[in-house]
Amino acid sequence: MYKILSRKELNPTVTQMEIEAPLVAAKAKAGQFIILRVD
Repeated sequence: MYKILSRKELNPTVTQMEIEAPLVAAKAKAGQFIILRVD
């Protein structure tokens, strides 16, 4: 599991989250994004 560092509700359907994921960040390249599934 990854640690949630911050969470901000931008509007009723969009939430911005900052996640601590050093292995994902190390492989990321400019312009890439990830899709998260939460429960």
